[in-house]
Amino acid sequence: MKTIIKKPIKVKYEDVLKLSLKLAKISGAHLMKKQLRISSLKITMKEAQGIASNADTESEKIIIDGIKKIYPDHLILAEESAFKEFQGEMSRYEFLKNKEWVWIIDPLDGTNNFLNGLDYFGVCISLAHFGEPVVGVVLRPSSGECFYAIKGKGTKTINLLAKKSKIISLKKSTNKKSLKNSLLVTGFTTEKGPVFEAEFTLFKNMIGRSRGIRRMGSAALDLCYVSKGIFDCFWERGLAAWDISAAGLICVESGVVVTDYSGQKFHPFQETILAARAPLHGEILSIFQ
Repeated sequence: MKTIIKKPIKVKYEDVLKLSLKLAKISGAHLMKKQLRISSLKITMKEAQGIASNADTESEKIIIDGIKKIYPDHLILAEESAFKEFQGEMSRYEFLKNKEWVWIIDPLDGTNNFLNGLDYFGVCISLAHFGEPVVGVVLRPSSGECFYAIKGKGTKTINLLAKKSKIISLKKSTNKKSLKNSLLVTGFTTEKGPVFEAEFTLFKNMIGRSRGIRRMGSAALDLCYVSKGIFDCFWERGLAAWDISAAGLICVESGVVVTDYSGQKFHPFQETILAARAPLHGEILSIFQ
């Protein structure tokens, strides 16, 4: 009896994008239903990794099941299952950046906001090729606003809840604002102690140099709004690959300069991230170094 060897499915980025948009919309609709019944959700603590609920895990399952039907051989790094397998430690899953195809997923970025009835949370889906994001989708379920990008093809936005929604391309432009006239957005590491103190010191330094700083609670949406020009800069330490993979690509493809605090080119497995358009990025980077 001959052994049938299945050929790997050819990866076409447009097909990956269509699937990602579809799964983000389904997952987002599920989250909105769950948010209407917050008191019935089961909440769990993830030590230094924050909190999660069954809304997170259910959203993640919807996305993973959808991916596995089409791409059964692809690896998947998703927040909730990664916590169980790797305890959320980047050093334990960093090997995935050397794998050919890895889907990187955050089924609910902004869980704290979600559980308190705030509408600032997102669904993040990306596909990485040897550690580099090549397709990225971030959806804000409450409004339907969706950002997406394919490597080399720019960033676009669309409203997935609207019956008819115009696709808008985000222009690659510079930001000629000085730091003192810029509106920044950031977050804080969940790790307490010296790391937190260092970040808080940096925060105080930046608030004194800028027009203002916001702390919104979803790194993915923060980055997307930098790409859109709502915020002028985002930075944070201690984020996971699923927080920044999709949104990082969305920023890069809209002309935002994305690096770590030392100026190294963006990839999702970095310890720090700094995103702003030039020349503002250079001004801020000089402060961080």
